[in-house]
Amino acid sequence: MKVESFLSAAPHKGVSEDSVLLNENLNVYGVFDGSTPLIPFKDENGKNGAYLAANIFKDYFLRLYRSNLSLVEGIVTANRMLREHMKKYKVNQAKYENLWSTCVAMIKIEKDGQISYAQLGDCMIIAEYQNGIIKALTRDTVKDISKRAKVWREEQRKQGINIPGEEYFQDITKQLLFNRSLANKQYGYTVANGKEEVRDFIQHGQVNIREMKTLLMITDGLFHPNLSIEETFKMIHRSGIDVYSLELEQFEKKNHLRQDDKAGIMIRFV
Repeated sequence: MKVESFLSAAPHKGVSEDSVLLNENLNVYGVFDGSTPLIPFKDENGKNGAYLAANIFKDYFLRLYRSNLSLVEGIVTANRMLREHMKKYKVNQAKYENLWSTCVAMIKIEKDGQISYAQLGDCMIIAEYQNGIIKALTRDTVKDISKRAKVWREEQRKQGINIPGEEYFQDITKQLLFNRSLANKQYGYTVANGKEEVRDFIQHGQVNIREMKTLLMITDGLFHPNLSIEETFKMIHRSGIDVYSLELEQFEKKNHLRQDDKAGIMIRFV
């Protein structure tokens, strides 16, 4: 088994809000993508809620996670730790825009020859099977969130609920604030944000290690704007995460596209 990992901060950031987990002792691997805060907060070390959320998850699975727990149970526990950290800093958790949150993509190689996986948000897990088939094991729940939020608002207005007109949501900040209110709700998206309902929204499953050739976990910063997730996998598999990331960064810069933190783990079962 060969493990390749990558982590880099976006050029405009001083530190990455993504984190990478490599727990070789327990065969647990994952990437976490902290959601950029909409409300300003910094702890005593100058770190914001996105950085803290992603690293609280990484640190839990590196230092505290026990192998007899499933990944789902581990995520639920880490999510509660996240809630307690917010409580410590007196974060008003009644408002969704205040919540520290992180997307998640993880795998655990079990002793019985199975590989468990679990996911929240837009971190993705893509598998290459021994027969050559490349398939995403997870669904990006953040994709098209603004479109779904608009549909949801229309449904609410039909029911007589007072929600501002769509011109109000032309403002990107107001749109993002509304989107955050749909975390782990119908029409919304999934994310670890300290709320108990996270448990009900974790995508999870198992694949047989004998059927696997390669597994890739990436944050959305490694998505290629012109390629499907399967085509992106092929490019990363061909050139390696480091080279692909550099090429993507150059492409984004040349085309004046937004650049994000980038994190990935590729595991080849050789």
